[in-house]
Amino acid sequence: MNALSRIMKSRRLRQRWLVPLVSTIVLYALGYGIPALFFGIYIKPERIPADFGLQLILALLVFAVSRRIWAFLLLQTLLIGVLYIGSAIKTALLGRPIMPEDMHNVSALIHILGTKGWILVGLPLAAILGLFIFNLRLRGRITIAAWGVLIALPVGAAAGPRLIEQTLDKAFNNFPWDQRQNYIYRGGTINFVQESVRAVAEAKPAPNDAEVRSAVARRERAEGPRVNLAEQYSPGDPSYRRKRNIHIVLEESFWDADLLTQAHFSVSPMDPRFMDLWKQTGYSHGMSPAFGGQTANAEFEILCGFPINEVAVKFEYGLKNNTPCLPRLLDQIGYRTIASHPNLPAFWNRQVAFKLIGFQTFWAGTDFKMDDLSGNQFLSDKSLHAQVAAKLAVDRQNDQRPVLDYIVSIFGHWPYPPSDNDTHPDVVKSDTRVPEVVNYANAIYYKSRDMMDEIDRLRQADPDSVIVVFGDHLPTLGSKFAGFTESGVLADNFGDFTANMYTFSASTPLIVIDGHNGPLRVGDLPMYRLPRLVMDLIGEDGPTIFDLAAPPAHTAPRPLPGVLLDRRDAAADKLCIDQDNSADCQQMTAWLDDVLLISHDIFSGKAHALKLLGGRAIAGGNGSGNDNADSTVNAEGDVPDVQSSPAHADLPGGDDGNSLGFRPDAVQPAGNR
Repeated sequence: MNALSRIMKSRRLRQRWLVPLVSTIVLYALGYGIPALFFGIYIKPERIPADFGLQLILALLVFAVSRRIWAFLLLQTLLIGVLYIGSAIKTALLGRPIMPEDMHNVSALIHILGTKGWILVGLPLAAILGLFIFNLRLRGRITIAAWGVLIALPVGAAAGPRLIEQTLDKAFNNFPWDQRQNYIYRGGTINFVQESVRAVAEAKPAPNDAEVRSAVARRERAEGPRVNLAEQYSPGDPSYRRKRNIHIVLEESFWDADLLTQAHFSVSPMDPRFMDLWKQTGYSHGMSPAFGGQTANAEFEILCGFPINEVAVKFEYGLKNNTPCLPRLLDQIGYRTIASHPNLPAFWNRQVAFKLIGFQTFWAGTDFKMDDLSGNQFLSDKSLHAQVAAKLAVDRQNDQRPVLDYIVSIFGHWPYPPSDNDTHPDVVKSDTRVPEVVNYANAIYYKSRDMMDEIDRLRQADPDSVIVVFGDHLPTLGSKFAGFTESGVLADNFGDFTANMYTFSASTPLIVIDGHNGPLRVGDLPMYRLPRLVMDLIGEDGPTIFDLAAPPAHTAPRPLPGVLLDRRDAAADKLCIDQDNSADCQQMTAWLDDVLLISHDIFSGKAHALKLLGGRAIAGGNGSGNDNADSTVNAEGDVPDVQSSPAHADLPGGDDGNSLGFRPDAVQPAGNR
C-alpha cells in the first residue's frame, strides 16, 4: 500500500505540474489571438518562442509558490490580460503598449473612465495583488527554491541593470521612438520585463553640485545672450512692460478639427470669430509635449518652463521641491495667484503640485456648481468661465493685487460625450467612419464659441491684461489614430511618423494677446517657452529658471517621447532618433541632456542650479537689482526657501560667490524661432 500510495502521489504531482503548462499555452494563445483579431496587433512569429518561454518560466515559478490552483489560474489570466490585451487596447488608442511608467497614471485613468475605470483597471490590478498575496505558499523544498529564484531575479537586475539592459536590447532590439514596434518585436512579457529593467537602469540619482554647475556653464556658453521674447514678439507700446493681470486658459483637447478634410463636416466646427483672431496671430501654435492625453505635462511646461520628453506625468512623480515656477515668481512680485479646474483636486496630483509651484489658491471639485455637464462629469466652458469670473470679482473686493488667473477646462475631454441636459445638441454632421470624429467636432463647435465669448469679455473688461489661450494636446480619435489616418494627416503608428507628422501631432492653436498691442505672432512656440514670454511681457526680464532651459539661438526644439524634433529658422524640421550623429542632432541632444539634468536638480534634487543664476533669479526681477548677492547665503551656504523669500529677494551665486550668467544686462531682442 505504501508503494501504491507513493505512485499515486507522484502521478498527482505530475498532473498538478501540467496545470501551468496547459494554462500558459491556452492563455498565451488567447493573448496573441485577441489583439491580432480585434486590433491588428501581431507579435512577430519568430519572437513567440522566447516570449512564451519567459511567460512559462514565470508561470512555473508563481505556481510553485501558490497554494490553490484556481487562484493561480485567475491570477495568470489577469496578468496575461493586462500585458497582452490591455497593451493592445492602449496601443490602438494612444500608440504605445502598457509600460512600467504607466503606474504613475493609474489613478487618473480610473477617474477618466469612471465606473468602467474601476471595472477595467482598478479591480483587475487590485485582484492581481490580492490573489498573489492570498495564494502564497511558504513551505516545501520546491517552494523555497522558487522563492529563491523569484527574489534573485529582481535583486540581480537591480545589481547590474545596465548590463542586462544592453544584453536585452541586443537580443530583442530597442526602438525608443516606436514602442508599438518594440511590443510586436518582443511580445508582451519580454517587452514589459525589458522596459522595467530599463527603468531601473536609467533611474539616476539627483545630480551633484559639480554636475549641475557644468551643465549650466555649457548652456551659458552655447546660448549666449538671453532673448527678450517681449521685444521679439511684441515690439509695440513698451509702456505695457509692467505688472498687470494675466489670464492663462488651457483648453482641453482644443484643436482645429477642420484639418480632418475627409470628415466632410456639414459646417465648420470652429467659431468664425476664433478663426479671425487666430489669423491675426499668423496661426500661431503651441508645441505640446503630449498627444491624446497627459494634460498635466503641457501644464508643467507652460508653468515651469522646462521641456518634458516622457509619457509619465511630471506632477505625479518628478516634482518634489518648492520651486520658482511662474506662479511663485508672480507671487513674489505682488501677484494673487489662482488656479481653477472643475475636477477632483487630486487628479494628476494637482493639489500637491500647484502648492509646490506657488499657487496661493486652487479652486476645484466642489468649489464649482456642476450645472451644465456632458457625460455626467465634464463641466461646460460657458459655466466654468462664468463661475471663475464671479469668484474673481468677489476675491478682488478684498485683494487689489494683480492676478494670475490660470484656468484648466475639462469640456471636450475624451470620449466627447453629449450634454446631459440637451444644452449642446449635435450641430455638425459628417460621413466619417470614425464615431469619435463627429463627436469631437460637436464638442469643438461649442467649445470654440464659449472660449471666444470669454476672450471677448476679458478684452472688454480687462483690456490691458495679458491673455494666453491654447490647446493642451490633439484629441484621441479612434483606434490606431483612425480619425487622423482617414484624412491622411498621420500614419497609424508612431514608428511611421515623419518629421512633419510629429510637428502636426504636437501643434495646437495658441493665442497670446498683449493688451492693446493685440494678438502676437509667436509662430510655432514650444510650450516650455511660454512662461519666459509672460514674464517679459510684464517687464520682469531678470533671470529665472526658465532661462536654464532656453534652446540655442534660432532653434525651437520639441522633445517628445522617444524622439527629438529639431526645429530651426528657415530649415525643414528634422527628427533626431536614437544615436543620430549629425551635427545638428548632436547639438540638440547635448542641449536636452543638460536641460534634463538641470530639471532633475531643480524639481526633485538639491536645487544647486538656483545658486548659479545670481541676482534676482528667483523673484524674476526687472534687471535693475544688485547681482552681488552673497550676503543672503545662510549659515549652511544654501539658497533661502523660495516659498518664504521676499519679493525681489537677491539670491546667492555659487559656493564661491561667482554666479553663472543669464544676467539681465545680457538680454537682447533677437533670436529664437
